[in-house]
Amino acid sequence: MTGTQLRVGLLVRGFDVPAWQARAIEAMLARTDATVTHLIVQRDSTGAGERGLADALRRVRENPTWAPVSIALRLGRLPEHFRPRSLSSIAGLGDPEVVECDPEPASDFGNVLPPAGVDALDATDVAVRFAFGILKGDALDAPDRGVLSFHHGDLREYRGQPCGFWEFLNGEDAAGVTLQRLTETLDGGEMVAYEPVDIRDARTWPEVRRRLFDVSDDVLVSGIERVAAGADPHSPEEVGDLYTIPEGEDVLKYVLKEGRGRVANAVE
Repeated sequence: MTGTQLRVGLLVRGFDVPAWQARAIEAMLARTDATVTHLIVQRDSTGAGERGLADALRRVRENPTWAPVSIALRLGRLPEHFRPRSLSSIAGLGDPEVVECDPEPASDFGNVLPPAGVDALDATDVAVRFAFGILKGDALDAPDRGVLSFHHGDLREYRGQPCGFWEFLNGEDAAGVTLQRLTETLDGGEMVAYEPVDIRDARTWPEVRRRLFDVSDDVLVSGIERVAAGADPHSPEEVGDLYTIPEGEDVLKYVLKEGRGRVANAVE
């Protein structure tokens, strides 16, 4: 490998991806010397939008308090950044090698890639993960420069999910987007790039999410440039608390705050 040229492998969920992912990939290809040489496609997936009845019922069983809110959000118009785009529409993608495979459960939690997926990553310099869940095992060490993954939050303050939710609920002035090099610690990887996002005037959670996804292009470009330059990622001295899907009083608090924000937006 010479200069800043990188062979990149993309781990994607199906042959359609959310628009924000397509835009980030396009920005990487247009603004860096990276080339996508391999696509590792998650085979047991519905693609960019998992919105069927089975998914709704699963959410109700797993999170009965939060599920009605989640389903109501999904019944609305799909935000532009989540709308599916085909991989073939991504400018500059070229003709990478395609490997379709199913994730396999790890011995404790998370997923591992089957040998075909690991072999594909072994032929790359760096990978960017958009799919396959919590990835563990040999895949993380297969690319020379590791596997990069977005965390739409600041790892030093907020880990877990949903992205941007807890920052909104807690009234934070800022959130952020982290590109991390994955380790086997959940949302505890090494930071490759970070972009803060002002959310002081964001009245609703969807607005917070939109702002986070809108800066993902720049974060990926910055991260790939740093990897190409040989910069070492750094492990934060401290990581934030691990948040999960809201329950109980937090759901009520969110519904009230979101409702006030939507009313304020409507009267302007």
